[in-house]
Amino acid sequence: MKDGAFVVQWDADQVQELLTGNLRPFHDLDYGHNITDYELDQLRDSGRVAHYNRAYVWLNALPEGQRFARLPIRSEAHERVKHFYLNTTLPIEYLDQVQRRLEELGLREKYTARENFGLVAIMNEDGTPFTRLTDIENAQNILRQAAPQLLGDVAVAFIEYTAQARPHGPDFDVDLLDLDALIASQTETFAGKGKVVVGIDQDRDFSRTLRDTMDALGVEFIPVATGQEALRAVEDMKPDLVLLDLVMPDTHAWEIVAKIRANRALANIPVIIISPHNTPAEQETFALTVAKVRDYLVKPVAPSLLRQSIWNVLRGR
Repeated sequence: MKDGAFVVQWDADQVQELLTGNLRPFHDLDYGHNITDYELDQLRDSGRVAHYNRAYVWLNALPEGQRFARLPIRSEAHERVKHFYLNTTLPIEYLDQVQRRLEELGLREKYTARENFGLVAIMNEDGTPFTRLTDIENAQNILRQAAPQLLGDVAVAFIEYTAQARPHGPDFDVDLLDLDALIASQTETFAGKGKVVVGIDQDRDFSRTLRDTMDALGVEFIPVATGQEALRAVEDMKPDLVLLDLVMPDTHAWEIVAKIRANRALANIPVIIISPHNTPAEQETFALTVAKVRDYLVKPVAPSLLRQSIWNVLRGR
């Protein structure tokens, strides 16, 4: 870090100092730098280095008592969570018709239509499912009365998952680590040859990281500033990957994802979502289990993580 500390970043808001085991907040502007020979010697002298080469340094884990003692314990790890939506039983061909009807009824600020397993579903205005049963029951009553011919048969449905559907933390996916793939994701310069990526480029602080990553992978990058621009570019270019900010100036990512999925010519294009750091955890679960996006990254996104995520998609991993 800028103050000379060596840290591991566990999540968007917290890092742990390697030499002391102490946890501390992570700040958006507190980025570090490539390690120097002097700093490598410090780490080696402290007994933290297991192996190193010209590109990487592998570190020994901290003693377990220090490594996990002050990390938050999630007691709800095995609890089941339900989120709700309305199943219209209408095939996906009715998606635009249902969306137009919601707009005609003046309900577009409360509800939106999206594809779910080949059928049209009604969800919150931002495309996420409802968290409270009373809210979805109210929506059911309103829509049945307002549009009985089209939506008279809507039924309450739910998505159930564990609270730790995609667990986070220092011990996540340890046994799934593919070290060769990890190194290749950071060193290959031809993974994106002939590939096209459409991406939202609206964050000035993130723009350089995004463009440098695209250049390093050798992809043709099509930058766009809004969700509608992204949708037009996807329709025109049929890219190999789409990167969307969760919140865009003119719309929400889930609306764009729904429109991409509703178009059979575009439905299989992989999508990566980049989310603000303070977004509720439920959005990630929704992204990976319902919206079926390929990856979900939370800002601040480390350049290495962004490159690894994009590399995985372009390599078909």
